[in-house]
Amino acid sequence: MAQMNVSDLDPTSPIPLWVQLVEHLRHLIETNQFGEKFPSELELQVRFGVSRSTVRQAIRHLRAEGYLDPQQGRGTFIVARERFDSLNNQRFSLAARMADTGLEEVCRVLRVEEVRSEEVASRLRLYDDRFLLVERLRGSDRLPVALERAWIVFEYGSVLAGVDLSQGTLYELLESEASMTITSGSDEVLAELPSREDAKLLKVRRTHPVLAIEREASSWAQPIEFRRTVLVPERVSFVARWGR
Repeated sequence: MAQMNVSDLDPTSPIPLWVQLVEHLRHLIETNQFGEKFPSELELQVRFGVSRSTVRQAIRHLRAEGYLDPQQGRGTFIVARERFDSLNNQRFSLAARMADTGLEEVCRVLRVEEVRSEEVASRLRLYDDRFLLVERLRGSDRLPVALERAWIVFEYGSVLAGVDLSQGTLYELLESEASMTITSGSDEVLAELPSREDAKLLKVRRTHPVLAIEREASSWAQPIEFRRTVLVPERVSFVARWGR
């Protein structure tokens, strides 16, 4: 097994030690340097010269990302690549669903502007209520499929103000333009009737049921985005796989 030196972690860096440790551990996992069994907390403390709390925080995030599988009485194991890919793909991706249907996606940018929203700030548990609001209408060349509104923390989202947002995903653009990687989040799916504005944009009647997907996304411990996507369900396919 390749060894990493304590000097690989820089306590003088503005990047927290646990974030640095996560990066090292993720590299070791993805290059298969641990095998199947993940080291114990004590082994990691000794190896990297960090505190128990630093190790535990790094492990929590690796578990949240789907890399680790703790098994009572046996220890912690590395999640197999095939299983990890399956878990990672559970995040809803409209682009992927469009590709599944064989349709070429068309994206029309409706609005990109700085806004203030106490409601979104409260939802993301932030004091700063400044966001970059990106509103896009996505679908095929025949029909719109989804109306997407994303409130991105302005400190990070401001770099997207002059970028062509009609191509690629917002997360790909955040990574390329701001070196910001979305590492975790949650999606909640709601059934509802569309507002007058949404119904007009999606070309449905106001009595037509739609699905709303509300997402909170973070980069490590930092909340980055709240997104609300309103979908016309019969215009896109959904696939869920489960079982042992």
